[in-house]
Amino acid sequence: MDELSQRDFSEKRVQDLEPEERRELRRRFTAFMEALRIDPPAAEPEPKKEITKWDPALHGRKQ
Repeated sequence: MDELSQRDFSEKRVQDLEPEERRELRRRFTAFMEALRIDPPAAEPEPKKEITKWDPALHGRKQ
Protein backbone atom coordinates (compact mmCIF):
# COMPACT_ATOMS: atom_id res chain seq x y z
CA MET A 1 0.00 0.00 0.00
CA ASP A 2 1.44 3.38 -1.00
CA GLU A 3 1.61 6.31 1.37
CA LEU A 4 -1.85 7.70 2.12
CA SER A 5 -0.75 11.34 2.12
CA GLN A 6 0.50 11.02 -1.47
CA ARG A 7 -2.52 9.17 -2.88
CA ASP A 8 -4.82 10.79 -5.45
CA PHE A 9 -8.49 10.56 -4.45
CA SER A 10 -9.88 12.48 -7.43
CA GLU A 11 -10.98 9.30 -9.24
CA LYS A 12 -13.04 7.98 -6.30
CA ARG A 13 -16.40 9.06 -5.00
CA VAL A 14 -16.57 9.98 -1.33
CA GLN A 15 -18.96 7.07 -0.72
CA ASP A 16 -16.33 4.63 -2.05
CA LEU A 17 -13.46 5.84 0.17
CA GLU A 18 -12.14 3.67 2.98
CA PRO A 19 -12.33 5.16 6.53
CA GLU A 20 -8.58 5.98 6.61
CA GLU A 21 -8.89 7.64 3.18
CA ARG A 22 -11.79 9.74 4.44
CA ARG A 23 -9.71 10.83 7.44
CA GLU A 24 -6.87 11.82 5.11
CA LEU A 25 -9.24 13.74 2.86
CA ARG A 26 -10.66 15.58 5.88
CA ARG A 27 -7.11 16.37 7.09
CA ARG A 28 -6.22 17.79 3.68
CA PHE A 29 -9.36 19.90 3.61
CA THR A 30 -8.69 21.25 7.11
CA ALA A 31 -5.10 22.11 6.18
CA PHE A 32 -6.35 23.84 3.03
CA MET A 33 -8.88 25.92 4.94
CA GLU A 34 -6.25 26.90 7.54
CA ALA A 35 -3.97 28.06 4.74
CA LEU A 36 -6.76 30.27 3.35
CA ARG A 37 -7.73 31.79 6.68
CA ILE A 38 -7.05 35.51 6.74
CA ASP A 39 -7.13 37.37 10.00
CA PRO A 40 -9.14 40.60 9.79
CA PRO A 41 -7.06 43.76 10.14
CA ALA A 42 -7.08 45.45 13.51
CA ALA A 43 -9.50 48.35 13.68
CA GLU A 44 -7.77 51.70 13.81
CA PRO A 45 -8.90 53.95 16.66
CA GLU A 46 -10.82 57.03 15.63
CA PRO A 47 -8.82 60.24 15.88
CA LYS A 48 -9.84 62.53 18.71
CA LYS A 49 -12.09 65.34 17.62
CA GLU A 50 -10.87 68.77 18.51
CA ILE A 51 -13.50 70.88 20.22
CA THR A 52 -13.36 74.63 19.72
CA LYS A 53 -15.54 77.30 21.21
CA TRP A 54 -17.77 79.01 18.68
CA ASP A 55 -16.74 82.60 18.12
CA PRO A 56 -19.20 84.77 16.17
CA ALA A 57 -16.42 87.05 15.00
CA LEU A 58 -14.56 84.16 13.41
CA HIS A 59 -17.42 81.85 12.40
CA GLY A 60 -20.28 84.29 11.88
CA ARG A 61 -21.81 85.52 8.65
CA LYS A 62 -19.36 87.30 6.42
CA GLN A 63 -20.41 90.49 4.71
